[in-house]
Amino acid sequence: MFQDFDITQNQHVTKHQFIRTLGQLGVSTTEEILNTLLKAYMDKGNVDEVNYFDFCNDIDSPEQLFGVGRGYNHSFDYYPKNRPRITGIDIKKDIPNDVEDILAKLRQQCKEQRIRIAEFFRDFDKLRSGYITEAQFRIGLNMGKIVLSGAEFRQLTEHFQAPKEGTHILWRDFCDNVDQVFTKKGLEKSVDIPLDDARTQSFYGKQEPDNNDHKRVADLQNKFKVLIVRERLDAKSFFQDQDRHNHFKVSPKQFKQTSTLLGVDINDAEVQSVVNVYANKLGDIEYLQFLNDCSVLRYTINDPFTGAKSTYRNTNIDFSGSNDCTALMQKIREQVKRNRIRVGEFFQDHDPLRKGVIDATKFRTTLYAQKL
Repeated sequence: MFQDFDITQNQHVTKHQFIRTLGQLGVSTTEEILNTLLKAYMDKGNVDEVNYFDFCNDIDSPEQLFGVGRGYNHSFDYYPKNRPRITGIDIKKDIPNDVEDILAKLRQQCKEQRIRIAEFFRDFDKLRSGYITEAQFRIGLNMGKIVLSGAEFRQLTEHFQAPKEGTHILWRDFCDNVDQVFTKKGLEKSVDIPLDDARTQSFYGKQEPDNNDHKRVADLQNKFKVLIVRERLDAKSFFQDQDRHNHFKVSPKQFKQTSTLLGVDINDAEVQSVVNVYANKLGDIEYLQFLNDCSVLRYTINDPFTGAKSTYRNTNIDFSGSNDCTALMQKIREQVKRNRIRVGEFFQDHDPLRKGVIDATKFRTTLYAQKL
């Protein structure tokens, strides 16, 4: 409002304009206070011009109007101050057991992602001497999207230290060691070199299983094998229901749930023993290796007949059987209708090509899973 009278924009208005603006704002006071106010803001040495800019700053400053500044922040009065974020130079905190543990991890990663790691170091070695600096070695690993912790990188640099002044790395020896998962050098000179002995399993402080763990796992495998063979089930399909990405590994909780679903009684001590024997460094159980040791991945229904009659009677399900197929199908229809089961959807899980045909083991497994 003062700027409407300040045509020359010199931040001053006349005394009458100043009093008129105060009247428009509804500010009324005594004549004595008004004269004192005018004398305070007449800074040009005359009695006609008033500095309205200083007047507005004194009564209407941005700090008082908007509450700008830390002094006006009252959030700390109501909420406790958060802890400052502490950041370090290491992104990963993996601490390996030895250099072979790191190389096994790198072999597995290069095998899964089909990485030829030598391609990221070759350009740094212009003279093909086999030496690169430590910084170039780190850059090459980052270009290959191989993330290592500080402890892992230090162990690699110490193990592949080049006999040269300064911090240089023998990158060719490192690449040949990692590429053993694909092939080995010198095959043209000797055909007796083993090719499948490259270690790809890393432990990283994993607890080694003791005799008690092996004993519990052996007892569990016996119970597991007896149940699967007796019920003629496809145990692998039960674990694949929990393994959505087909990585052939499940968590300990999922392993216990699947075992309970199959009807195998398993306690926490047995689960921990299975973790110590079959778990990877992330703590997931590799169920395919477990099933392979149980010898339940292959099962043939039409074995050579010995002539002996089976004495097994299932006590879990009241099913005496039917001699007539029509009566049997009617009994299954009643159970499907009563439990509202879409049987076809479960059979399709075992028939990815939609041929309409599955083997007898998977057919029985599907019926067992639906309690038919």
